[in-house]
Amino acid sequence: MSQNFDGDLLLFETLDGGDVQIENGLFVSDKQFSTAVYLSLFGGNETDNGKGNNSNQFWGNMLRDTNENEKLRSRFHHIVTGLPMSVKNIKEAESAAMIDLQWFIDDKIADVVKVNGRSTGKNKFNLKVEILKDKMNIFENEYFLLWGAGDGATL
Repeated sequence: MSQNFDGDLLLFETLDGGDVQIENGLFVSDKQFSTAVYLSLFGGNETDNGKGNNSNQFWGNMLRDTNENEKLRSRFHHIVTGLPMSVKNIKEAESAAMIDLQWFIDDKIADVVKVNGRSTGKNKFNLKVEILKDKMNIFENEYFLLWGAGDGATL
């Protein structure tokens, strides 16, 4: 399935938030869903807790033609930047990541989405994401975060 996907622009993490990949003067496409997953987890407005129709949502969510499953809510990002790291909040972050990535299943891109969060030290947090279609892995990545650092700070 991913072979037919033209892809989003390939985004990658940098110390100041991120950038797009350019080769030979052209934007590189992401055919492995990494941009879609990244935007699902870290896009939108980090102050939006994803609960209800609050005014902290990403401005693009307010456009009339934006489908519900295309809205960025940043539930995961809100938790890892706004709450202290604890066992309870790690479980909340995992649940929020599942909600943020549910559209992969709803749109039948995937059959299964797995997330696993774990602390790797003081304020260090890893989130592993696996997405499967027909029992085959179509995406896998591990995000290394500084919990509570804000602004998409990563290790």
